[in-house]
Amino acid sequence: LICGTSAVVYPFAELPRIAWRRGAIIIEVNLEPTPLTLEGISTIFIQGKTGEILPKIADKVEEIVEKKRRS
Repeated sequence: LICGTSAVVYPFAELPRIAWRRGAIIIEVNLEPTPLTLEGISTIFIQGKTGEILPKIADKVEEIVEKKRRS
């Protein structure tokens, strides 16, 4: 999960690429596409404000976890 970064400052900018090469799913949340988006590194790109999107993602993950606990 990559949030609110330009993805151009190294060495951090290389970390998603390393993870992607090893088979990770990369979810990017950002106001604008980044090199990760444009290079096809991001599996999913969600455009918007991180502060608005992340709580929604967290709520959904919590919902999924609770359903799994009940089953």
